[in-house]
Amino acid sequence: MKNLFWIIAGAVVAALGATAIVLAFSPKPENPDFEVVSVKVAKNSKPEKVRIQTKSGNKTFRVVATQEDSAREKPVFALDDDDEANLTDAQRALIEEIRKALDDENEHELLKLIQQLQASKEWPDGIPKAIKIAAIEALGWFGPSTLPELVGFIADGDSEVVDSAIEKWEEAIGDTDLSDREKAAILLEAAKIVRDPDVMDSMMFELNNMRHSVAVETIKALMASENAAVHENLQDNIEFYTGEEDITTPEKLDEWLAENPDDEDDDEFYGGEAALEASVEAE
Repeated sequence: MKNLFWIIAGAVVAALGATAIVLAFSPKPENPDFEVVSVKVAKNSKPEKVRIQTKSGNKTFRVVATQEDSAREKPVFALDDDDEANLTDAQRALIEEIRKALDDENEHELLKLIQQLQASKEWPDGIPKAIKIAAIEALGWFGPSTLPELVGFIADGDSEVVDSAIEKWEEAIGDTDLSDREKAAILLEAAKIVRDPDVMDSMMFELNNMRHSVAVETIKALMASENAAVHENLQDNIEFYTGEEDITTPEKLDEWLAENPDDEDDDEFYGGEAALEASVEAE
C-alpha cells in the first residue's frame, strides 16, 4: 500500500516536471481500502507543491509532494555595475560583513548586522535595494529562526524586496525538519502580515503536514484572523483537509476532531527532526 502512495505521488509530480520528491503521509492501517479523493496543486508556490487526498472509510490520509533542491547552496551577492556605483563605502563594507557572516555560518553576527541596519536612520527608504536583497538572501539561508528579522522587509515600498522576503517565509514553512507545531506558528505569524491570497493559499498547504489536533487548533486561530487573504482561501483548505463541506465554525471543527482523533504515533511522525531522533534512540 505504501508503494501505491509513492507511485501516485510520483506520477503527479512527474507531470509537473519536478526534479525530486519529498513525501509526508500519516500512518496507515495495513490493508486500507485505497481511493484517491482529490489532487490539488498549490498556486504560485515555490517550490511546487501537490496534495493528494485519499480515504479509507472515515479516515483521511494526506500526502504532500514537494520539489526539493539537491543541495542547499549559499546565496551569492553579485552586484551589477550600477548597483555597485551607487553604494557608499560604508554600504560596501556592510555587504562584505553580511557575506562574511554567511560564509562563516555565523547566524548571531548576521542577525546583529540586520538589526543594526533596520535601526539606522536611513531605514527603510535610504537603504539601497541591493543591500536589502542581500540581507534577505542571507537570512533565508539560515531558515525559520531568522523570520522575525524578515518581517521588517515585508513592509518595504519596493515590491521586489517584499516578494523576496515572502518567498523566504514560504521556504521556511516547507522545511521538512520542522514539527507540526513549528509549522503552525510560522503559518499564524504569516497570517498577520502576508496580504497576497496566492501566497497564503500556498502556505496553508502545510496544514496537511500537521496532525489533526494541531491543524484544527491552527484553523480555529485562522478563522479569527482579520486578514482577507486568509479568508479567501480558508474554507477551501478546511474542505480539503477534512473532506467535509459544511465545517464553517470552531464548534464544527471540534466535532470533526472528536470523530477523527490523532493516531497514537502522530507525536513521532509530526514531531520534527528532534522527535524522530528520539524515536530512533528509544527503539
